[in-house]
Amino acid sequence: MLSPVLAGLRILITRPKGDGADEWAVAFAERGAVPVLFPTLAIVPPQSWQPVDDAVARLDSYDWLVLTSQNAVAYFSSRLPGSRFPAAMRAKIAAVGDATAAAIAQAGGKVALVPTDMRQEGLAEAMTSAPAAARVLFPVAAEGRMLLVQALRAAGAGVDVVTAYRTEAKGDLAAPPPFDAAVFASPSALRAFVAALGTIPLDGKIIAVLGPTTAEEAHARGLAPLVAAAPSVDALADAISRSLALPVQGGSHVVS
Repeated sequence: MLSPVLAGLRILITRPKGDGADEWAVAFAERGAVPVLFPTLAIVPPQSWQPVDDAVARLDSYDWLVLTSQNAVAYFSSRLPGSRFPAAMRAKIAAVGDATAAAIAQAGGKVALVPTDMRQEGLAEAMTSAPAAARVLFPVAAEGRMLLVQALRAAGAGVDVVTAYRTEAKGDLAAPPPFDAAVFASPSALRAFVAALGTIPLDGKIIAVLGPTTAEEAHARGLAPLVAAAPSVDALADAISRSLALPVQGGSHVVS
């Protein structure tokens, strides 16, 4: 969907390679923007695979398998026989977001639940109908959000959390190519950018983020980001498009 407003706009995409960066590049390019891939994080395996392998060995004991990112799907499924979800897997699979659901399908899994609100908050609400004593397996990134875990445990579910992958700040970041706008999908991506380059490269640029936690990180750095109205690249592109025609005051500007 070509957007005259974004035509020629150089958008710096800071997502890690393999974490949806290519899909974001396509989405922005379809709107006429010029995507500039500039990952500030690297995705790496956990320090030990043993907890994941132990969980895989007892996979049939779980009622739900929760996957909240494409990376969680890729790293967890890599430890399954043949790197594929079992055809007759007992556990139902819940996914956050259409991209995560598509990655699960590509690995042979059948998704039973994708919340309309594509965040952990939405999944927590959608899973309230699960039996109180349900057993849930939740492969996550090291130091990932625990909101869903807390909500499910408060409802009486037994939740096993295993680290499936880690993110590391790239230590070799050079100055980015010329850009007009920078997008950040996580607080860690923004922290890595600022740790390596400071905030000066962002002066005078449009800064757009996904979600309130990344917005809070931006505020802590003295930045005034646009905040997408929904956790998707389309909402992010819409926010940037509309902001170009709107005066932006200090603080966060949420564009719906």
